[in-house]
Amino acid sequence: MSGLRRKDKEIKDRGEVEAVLAEAEVGRLGTCVGGRPYVVPLNFAYSEGSIFFHGAVEGMKMRNISSNPRVCFEVDIAEIVPADNPCDYNYRYRSVVVNGVARLLEGPEERLRGLRIIVGKYAPGKGSDVTLERMERMKSLAVVEIEIEEMVGKRSPAD
Repeated sequence: MSGLRRKDKEIKDRGEVEAVLAEAEVGRLGTCVGGRPYVVPLNFAYSEGSIFFHGAVEGMKMRNISSNPRVCFEVDIAEIVPADNPCDYNYRYRSVVVNGVARLLEGPEERLRGLRIIVGKYAPGKGSDVTLERMERMKSLAVVEIEIEEMVGKRSPAD
């Protein structure tokens, strides 16, 4: 990489980092309990400095969060850039790594808010279709907020 330093790849503009979080469709949640790391892909939404996701109340990711709420979350948007010579192919990317604390949303109003944020990302304009009445029927659905402590964006260097 001809002397390229890591800092040359850092995205310093918070707006650009947030744009990557808004654009990415899948994120990867990393948890760790008892020295055993666990990473799982999931749908998510970013809003006002937090990441929201949902999942089954029962399962390894929720058990891990209950045992150790400190998490890492990663997203990336990438594409392969072809060339005539396969050795000259390139990989263009933007990525964000977040460290934070995950918290299971408990009350009906905060669960509803989190779920509306997620639905609004994947079904624009439909977030308000999720109601408290519908939430009451989804007892096995957990909604989680990651309060971001640190986030770092990276991108491939300019061509």
